Amino acid sequence: MHSTTTFRQVGFAGLITLFISGCAGVSQKDGAPANPRDVGDIPDAIPVVHQGAIKNSSYMHEGVVYEPMMSANEYSEEGIASWYGTKFHGKQTANGEVYDLYGMTAAHKTLPLPSYVKVTNKTNNRSVVLRVNDRGPFVDDRIIDLSFAAAKKLGFADEGITEVLVEGIDVGAFADADIEGEHQEVFLQMAAFSNYHNAQLMRRQLSASTDTPVRIVKNDSEDEPLYKVRIGPIQTPDHMEILLDTLEAGQFDPPYLVYENVAQ
Repeated sequence: MHSTTTFRQVGFAGLITLFISGCAGVSQKDGAPANPRDVGDIPDAIPVVHQGAIKNSSYMHEGVVYEPMMSANEYSEEGIASWYGTKFHGKQTANGEVYDLYGMTAAHKTLPLPSYVKVTNKTNNRSVVLRVNDRGPFVDDRIIDLSFAAAKKLGFADEGITEVLVEGIDVGAFADADIEGEHQEVFLQMAAFSNYHNAQLMRRQLSASTDTPVRIVKNDSEDEPLYKVRIGPIQTPDHMEILLDTLEAGQFDPPYLVYENVAQ
């Protein structure tokens, strides 16, 4: 997410949050931002082991009692996905985090908060990894509500809904498998700037906070170049946890996990 909420922030909002934010089918109009940014460079969420409390207590909505799962491991379900946008942007989620319509997040009725899922659009086979930090959707037969950015990346933002496969992620196994891959290296991407000077300023700030290499990767596009600030490569899951602690202590915005192919 692009908000200043950290990966491990534990929500203190009560169940009232559920009714004022996050996908309960309220009549107030929702939609896309007036001038949406390109979401192509927004990486997937980082599946990391959560160090704080997990929200999986039972709750009631419109007379229905929901019993959240203890874990997202082995969860798999097919159904209809929708998305939510400007109506909830900047408001608290059920997890107490701040909803960012450009964050790679999702809402689910019974998955623990937080947890991580892989969502695949069955109409085009596009997939994204998302952090579940909200409750909902409480509409018809929909099984998951995605951020605007996730819906754009999956190719159904214009249609509003699509059929998806949602698979829970075993965070420990996911991190081990990806970090130990033979053909890719893992980095934390902090930000992407159109101004090289701003990227250099962030690189210097990060270099003063960690011994892990920080570099700028230029991405040429038809419109304008982007300068991406990345930390890494990440060596182990423990290394990632140490870096996340360092970034949180330095009050940096949460990073995204990105992969780079290793030259053969």
